[in-house]
Amino acid sequence: MNPRHITTARHHNQNPQRSQTFTTTFFSTAIQTTVTSIPAIARQWVNDLRNNYADSLYSSTLVIGLGVQWQPYSNAASTLQLCVDTDCLIFQLSHAPNIPATLRRLLSDDRITFVGVHNGRDRNLLEGSDHQLHVEYLIDLAREEGYGNISMEDMAEDVLGFPGIVKPREVGMSDWDQFWLTNEQVQYACVDAYVSCLLGLSLGYGDDDDDGEDEDEEDDEDDEDGFGYGYDFDGEYLDYDDYCNPLNYNEDWEYDPFHCNPYNFYLSDSD
Repeated sequence: MNPRHITTARHHNQNPQRSQTFTTTFFSTAIQTTVTSIPAIARQWVNDLRNNYADSLYSSTLVIGLGVQWQPYSNAASTLQLCVDTDCLIFQLSHAPNIPATLRRLLSDDRITFVGVHNGRDRNLLEGSDHQLHVEYLIDLAREEGYGNISMEDMAEDVLGFPGIVKPREVGMSDWDQFWLTNEQVQYACVDAYVSCLLGLSLGYGDDDDDGEDEDEEDDEDDEDGFGYGYDFDGEYLDYDDYCNPLNYNEDWEYDPFHCNPYNFYLSDSD
């Protein structure tokens, strides 16, 4: 990409079959990337994101760089890459047995702005995958900001001042279904999502346009409606029927006998 300013190192992992970690140094900034096909690890990454960026999430100012990679001539995404600040996730969709509910909720959360450059196919590629992922609010920054057909590399130099970024075509057209992604592939996907996030923030998509009072009041009213106050699960309030619905259970979301006792369920908010 730019060997003088962008490098990627693979770290030793005790169990690389579950996940691998990389550090990409981008013009002196260290970006931490997790590569995995394990739903539980993706779920933990999303939960950490919700905890670390809770203020931005609740004020609807959270911007996440999003990209996908796919096999040539395929209509389904092989990987999904997400980046916030210097934390990136590459989730290997083609190897994942299922999608954690937390990740589905993240992608469908209309308070979050997902951004990319020339990403017109990304939504269809995600929906065309075996997991049928839906992204609620996805922005093509080049189109929205009137940059036309400018490349991400040129847009990064124009908006962010980073010269000489190159996204090698041979890497973009490589085998993204392989389990062991190369350093070059990880760097390609990481930089794509990271630069998208930086561009979104620099172009004002993370600005807070209002004080959020009306939204907070509306949320308070919603909490008081229905069967009860709900239970805080993975950063979201769910009503009893949703939290204890057996159809929602999988290996990442097990039945909770204590809180699915209606009496205990509503006591939990005051604990």
